[in-house]
Amino acid sequence: MPQDDYYEILGVTDNSTEEEIKKAYRRLAKKYHPDRNKGDKAAEQKFKQITKANEVLSDKAKRTEYDQFRKMGRSGIGGMGFEQARQYGFRPGAAQGGHFSAEDFGGGLGDLFKEFFDFGKTAKTTRYKAQKGQDVFMRIDVGFETAVRGGKTKIKLPVEEVCGRCKGKGAEPGSKTTKCPTCNGKGVVQSAQGGFAFSRPCPNCYGRGKIIKTPCKQCLGTGTVKRKKTISVNIPRGIESGSKIKIAGMGKPGISGGKPGDFYLRIQVAPHPTFKRKGLDIHSEISVNYIQAILGTKAAVETLAGVIKMSISPGTQPGTKLRLRGRGIVTGKATGDHLVTIKVTLPHKVNERQKKLLHELAKSG
Repeated sequence: MPQDDYYEILGVTDNSTEEEIKKAYRRLAKKYHPDRNKGDKAAEQKFKQITKANEVLSDKAKRTEYDQFRKMGRSGIGGMGFEQARQYGFRPGAAQGGHFSAEDFGGGLGDLFKEFFDFGKTAKTTRYKAQKGQDVFMRIDVGFETAVRGGKTKIKLPVEEVCGRCKGKGAEPGSKTTKCPTCNGKGVVQSAQGGFAFSRPCPNCYGRGKIIKTPCKQCLGTGTVKRKKTISVNIPRGIESGSKIKIAGMGKPGISGGKPGDFYLRIQVAPHPTFKRKGLDIHSEISVNYIQAILGTKAAVETLAGVIKMSISPGTQPGTKLRLRGRGIVTGKATGDHLVTIKVTLPHKVNERQKKLLHELAKSG
């Protein structure tokens, strides 16, 4: 079984139904919830474990992947946990009969092994290679008007950079380091799995090949420092919620001289008090009274370009949609329309004269 057996954590089996898994999670979550175990670190850790187990096993796709991963045995893929293996591209079908190759793991994990190591060679010739840093994702809120028209906005990014004091080595400048006894200074270790030997970064020295005796005072031995960096981001005209903006090279630092990852901004467009957006079209409503709807009128309509006068034809029915062509969202490729829904308001009270006129109108109709 993998290092953290999610079935074991929830007290169920791999044949348990979704409902059984759900019940087991609810029972354990109630028992170990932090609100009921204040100050109990063990209960807090247990709660995190059962939450993660439920997150995987309650999702059909993830559960299928986990079951395949679980068949590989307690060490998983070269000692990696399930979440780390998924991050590197592990998917169902990667293992058949206990024998693996780089291609078995798809582009993500297969490319990872090829990039890190001379895949398939012996421990003597295996060498640790540069790795690109991880990508980072962050949501930012963008105003409706900015999303529609485009523009620039300043944001503070939580960036992680190579420590300037130790140059990413993790050791205090001038201090001594020793060869890692676990990997014998190679920076990688091998573990057997079925008919194949996997190489992975050494867990003792984190792939450095050296043991740090005196950690860097600035980064405390991690080789990286975190800080806030203010940058100006260009918001493309017409961008929608869920879109991503890539900021190259602003992700986590690479390993062993590798390139840094990228930073991705997930866009969340703020709602507008008047407009609703559907694709490139803008939708809004205006109200007219029943006399205006019957006789027709001109009404003021707020659009993206300002207030305009729109003609309401005689006999317009409630719920009618009038289209203002070309008044929607403009992008480099297309232009949307503005659709106005007509609401007809009725008076709460009418006086005697109005009643008389309405009765006459009803008779003539």
